[in-house]
Amino acid sequence: MAAVRQLPDLRVVGENVRIGPTVLLCLFICLFILWGNIFVGELLGSEIVSNPGKYGRYYHMRFELKAHLIDFDHSDRALRSGGQFEIRIKREQFPVAAPHCKGPLILRMPWTPSTIGGAQEKIAKKQALLKRILALQGDAASSLWIVIELNPYIKVVKQKPLTLQLMQCNIFFRDYNGEYVDDTNPRAGKSP
Repeated sequence: MAAVRQLPDLRVVGENVRIGPTVLLCLFICLFILWGNIFVGELLGSEIVSNPGKYGRYYHMRFELKAHLIDFDHSDRALRSGGQFEIRIKREQFPVAAPHCKGPLILRMPWTPSTIGGAQEKIAKKQALLKRILALQGDAASSLWIVIELNPYIKVVKQKPLTLQLMQCNIFFRDYNGEYVDDTNPRAGKSP
């Protein structure tokens, strides 16, 4: 009969393998870290971009809207004058701290004056965006990437790594010349 030779760092284990409490604890911690990274990555996957502007730095971010982030009961269902509307975002779900806010954050779509060129087309695009946002309520698996302007109610807490804090409960859809801007690129020589 052949002899089993055991290497110093290798143990031959029979069919009944028992996992000790230390191994179980390590597995639990690893799974918790993995879950936390996925959750936090989903929540904080929004990159903040800083662009120079006419009056200082502008902070924009791409943000993935999902149904569980929105307070639909207190959000607008229709456009107001000039294509304005408001969506309530659950403060505790937003990746930028808002320590002065007790309730949801107000995500506002800025006004489009009827006197600027292409006003009706710009307002129609805002209407289509609102419709897509409201459609999230009926589909928990869907999401919609938007671009948010964090100015003017933002405080730079730390430059490296960039840490921001909202000073009020208002944030805005990014807008330039009455039109929603769906990117974080700088406007060539222009503010926001």
